[in-house]
Amino acid sequence: MREAQAEVAYGAAMDGLTASTATQVMHQAIPATGRLGIVVERIGDGEVGMRVPIEGNANHLGTMYAGVLFSIAELPGGLIPLVFLEPGRYTPIVTDMHVRFLAPARTDVTLDARIDPAELSALALRADEEGRAEFTLELEGQDAGGRTVISTRADYQLRPSRR
Repeated sequence: MREAQAEVAYGAAMDGLTASTATQVMHQAIPATGRLGIVVERIGDGEVGMRVPIEGNANHLGTMYAGVLFSIAELPGGLIPLVFLEPGRYTPIVTDMHVRFLAPARTDVTLDARIDPAELSALALRADEEGRAEFTLELEGQDAGGRTVISTRADYQLRPSRR
């Protein structure tokens, strides 16, 4: 029975979801992402590919501002559960994040993230049963040349939404 419940939760928000729609959801939920120009370029089966432009996000040195890099790296841990689980049923929260800035970014930066659908379903089930489920994402962001410019390790909690 538990597996069946978890299966129902996963993919509930995926019907007709496009990268454009996911971008709109993200910009509505967190307006700062729109101001930064962060977009979802690819989405499907527990994964997301994102991009943030250098234009409008450069610092005084002409490289991407560290806070912008932090933002694109933190987002997938919240966005993936929001768009792949039943809409409004869960609230993802970042609880800890370690960032390594490895090289200056002078171009747009892309980042890919994935949570296995079975793991995401298990997280939803655990959140329902225990009030929260913890998970970790380790991600890297690359510049237009494929050079890794940021590496992160972030801890999140998935909680049932208070209705």
